[in-house]
Amino acid sequence: MCKILKINKKYLLFLLVIFLLCLFLNCLSTNYDYDLFARLIVGERFLEYYILPFKDFLSYTPTHNWYDHEWGSGVVFYFILKYFGAFGIILLQAILMFFTAFFILKTQRLQKHSFPNSLIFTTLFLVLFYKLNTELIRCQMFSFFFFSLFLYILEKSRTSQKSSIIWLIPFLTIIWNNLHGGVVSGLGLIFMYFIGAIIEKKDWKKYFLVLLISTPLLIINPYGYKYLNFLFSATTMQRKYVIEWWPVWAKYHMFHYLPTSIFILLGTLLGFFYKKLNITKVIVLLVTLTLGFIHVKLLSIALITVCAFCYNEIFSLFIKLKPILKKIEKSLYLVILILALTIPLFSPTYPRVSINKYPITEVEFLKINDIKGNLLTSFGFGSFVSYKLYPNNLIYMDGRYEEVYNNEEFLNLKYFELVEENWNNVLKKYPTEILMINKTIPVYEFLKTNNEWREIYTGLKCGIFVKKENVKNNYINPNKDLDYYKKTIFNHRSFK
Repeated sequence: MCKILKINKKYLLFLLVIFLLCLFLNCLSTNYDYDLFARLIVGERFLEYYILPFKDFLSYTPTHNWYDHEWGSGVVFYFILKYFGAFGIILLQAILMFFTAFFILKTQRLQKHSFPNSLIFTTLFLVLFYKLNTELIRCQMFSFFFFSLFLYILEKSRTSQKSSIIWLIPFLTIIWNNLHGGVVSGLGLIFMYFIGAIIEKKDWKKYFLVLLISTPLLIINPYGYKYLNFLFSATTMQRKYVIEWWPVWAKYHMFHYLPTSIFILLGTLLGFFYKKLNITKVIVLLVTLTLGFIHVKLLSIALITVCAFCYNEIFSLFIKLKPILKKIEKSLYLVILILALTIPLFSPTYPRVSINKYPITEVEFLKINDIKGNLLTSFGFGSFVSYKLYPNNLIYMDGRYEEVYNNEEFLNLKYFELVEENWNNVLKKYPTEILMINKTIPVYEFLKTNNEWREIYTGLKCGIFVKKENVKNNYINPNKDLDYYKKTIFNHRSFK
């Protein structure tokens, strides 16, 4: 009995240290996701006014029905922010990271002749995972958590014929489906286990039945069966102008994702050279590796799979260094505990804003000068602008483009930003009074020499242009104190 308690205490310390590391890493971030503000808008309308929008009300361009595959995430984010403040957002991200790692650890233990869980290896995973997900907080974090949970459940079912845990999946599918559209990766994972079981001539019926039950449950959402058509179109949509959907070998990404890509590739190769190759694991590794390399947004899924499946193979490379690794691991406990003590130094009790992330002074300029009208800006800035300036300013579009906007409007915006042929279609087609243009894109310098538009304010991120006849003589300059924006970034107008 004493031995069991001793082991449990040691394991609990191990888990505590992992959680503290998750919290420390997320306290380092000064980035909030561009689309967080769109999610907060949905969450506020649902929790405060009992409204779930089915039509867009933030933009002045044509839109279709709003199929919000992240509506549940918005409700969670707004609830956390309202009752637990900015630190609650950091804490939520840390919790999701922790449980993602927790189910990876559980899956590692299911492998034959598995090595004990390693703090060194888990720390490596968390550092790489954080490097892929430094923005606070994204709806896809729910998908990464659920993916690791599904992986554990399916692997538990594969390795233990008596386990009935697989029948939790249909219930979990309903929850996942209302938090993020990444639920399709979970259904895909079940399908891979189904195919693997057929090839290996093992019991495939349970995977088939779970998939058969879970797939129709996707209609349990506020939009009903119509949501399925949107989910399919969003999953297959081409996004050549959205950098997070570019491949890892794109010049823009190559060096940033290189360490993680090498780790995933080496781990997968080691898994393939294992003596008793398991077909199901090979299928899952190959599919997630391919998806992750084609779209960097999905690289986290490949990382989760490799760390769960290839831990033994990677660890065995260092088996001769086991005495040294034990010493390093003991020291790592102390290092992480010391780092945890420094968390208050990062002032996570209020939002820590990267001045280079959002057009915060530009939005403040429009607000204090009461400049109203239709506003065109890069779609990445759109939700922040809406959060701060609606209803005085409607936007051209924001990051909800696949949920709300037509592809034509997205392409016309890109032609405008790059000053390509018919660049001014967006201005001819829709009444636009204000332009908030990122200073790094070609159209900014082009507009500075344009006779129709005048730059009335130059911020750190963007320049603000209005039509020549609307220029006033005197404008109030926004506050330059960064602390002011840190404390007011979540202040906004009502969305009722």
